[in-house]
Amino acid sequence: MREMVEQLSVSRARMNAVIFALLWALMASAMLLESDTYRYVSIVLVVFAVVWQRDGVRRVSRDWLAIACYVWAFYTAGRFFYGVFVAGEKGTSEWLYIFPAVFPLVGVALYATRAYIFPAATLTVVVGFVALVATLNPAVIIAGERAAPLFHHNPIHAGIGSCMLFLTSVFWLLYAAETGRLRGRFKFPMVGLGVLTPILSLFGALGAHSKGAWLALVFVMALMAILALLHYAGRWRLHLLGGLLLTAVAVALISASYVEKVAGPTIEAAAKLTDDTVATEGPIASMQRAIVDPATPSSMRERLKLWSNAIELIQAAPFVGWGNEWLREWRKTTYADVGFTLIHNGYLEIMVRHGILGMAFLLVFVATAVRRINAAHRGGVISSSLTAYLYSLSFFFFCTITTNSNNRLALGESFFILGAATVFAISLAQEDRMRGEHEERLAQPV
Repeated sequence: MREMVEQLSVSRARMNAVIFALLWALMASAMLLESDTYRYVSIVLVVFAVVWQRDGVRRVSRDWLAIACYVWAFYTAGRFFYGVFVAGEKGTSEWLYIFPAVFPLVGVALYATRAYIFPAATLTVVVGFVALVATLNPAVIIAGERAAPLFHHNPIHAGIGSCMLFLTSVFWLLYAAETGRLRGRFKFPMVGLGVLTPILSLFGALGAHSKGAWLALVFVMALMAILALLHYAGRWRLHLLGGLLLTAVAVALISASYVEKVAGPTIEAAAKLTDDTVATEGPIASMQRAIVDPATPSSMRERLKLWSNAIELIQAAPFVGWGNEWLREWRKTTYADVGFTLIHNGYLEIMVRHGILGMAFLLVFVATAVRRINAAHRGGVISSSLTAYLYSLSFFFFCTITTNSNNRLALGESFFILGAATVFAISLAQEDRMRGEHEERLAQPV
């Protein structure tokens, strides 16, 4: 009888390992495949937390940051329903701003199943490698033409997904090395996977012609070098810095002429716009001049029209934005005939709908997240590799939304849910560590 119970326990543990590793891999799958899968997985994880992790839900719900998320979600939900039923405007993608309601609950699920995160990350990297091999078109990319990898609806999304996979695979390998997982018969296959996947990811990002992703990756590699100096010691610091330097030199040599051909006109137009902004009365006037300038690339001209419209709306309602009613006001803007309403700037997307209040909520959450991640790293709760990954991926994403509305994409939605959930999972881990230390002190003889 006892052996039967033990066998059932082992079988259940194996089943949990498979199920949760698969669920977390699906949560991260938006970087490879643009779909709504992560939304359904989020619902499953919320149900798991509420039904089977009630103590964790009670604990996290006492956290002031979780309360702030609930209050924000309640506010945005009320505003959304007011817009639909009173103002008669449903807007577009307004319900995204209700997502903070699930951040703490998914965080509880993440903390409860943290043992399965590395297998989930491994599965993600393996599938990403296979997807890149299957979708990359080297001949077209080398010829200088656009050839988006992976499975996205838009080449820009593919470029961002490729860069996110690059960062994920790099830090997956570093984490495996730091935590002693690079040993035994899987050592060399893991090293091979951790080297080839980033290389293919960079090649895919190059072929996607996403100039915003390229620029963000340059900034994030500089950040990675700084993080190596701050968070790594000894040979790990040298390995990471050496790898970054080698990667930077190789990418610069291989892609310099390619990038100049694709991004050159945009860079020149952006430099001219910056000079005009400094020399004239402000950004709106310089943007309007750039819009009528025939030398401005068409893609940049469209973005400038969108940004000009968004700034007009923000100036009219700076503190709380327009809510669902922003589309009605959009039709009255200077460039209302631009043809679409994806603003191509995540920060403007927030401010058009929720003004300075929306940006304040984001800034408070990000600042608190940085503080908690730092504290957890100093206390030994999370590894240096995980810390650097969280900072690098977040910095990359926040850079990309300066030129794209990625927060309205599957990539952005899943990033915010996973990133915010990680903050709450780390908070629970830190709380448990502090409780354990307190109990140890009490147990010591006087």
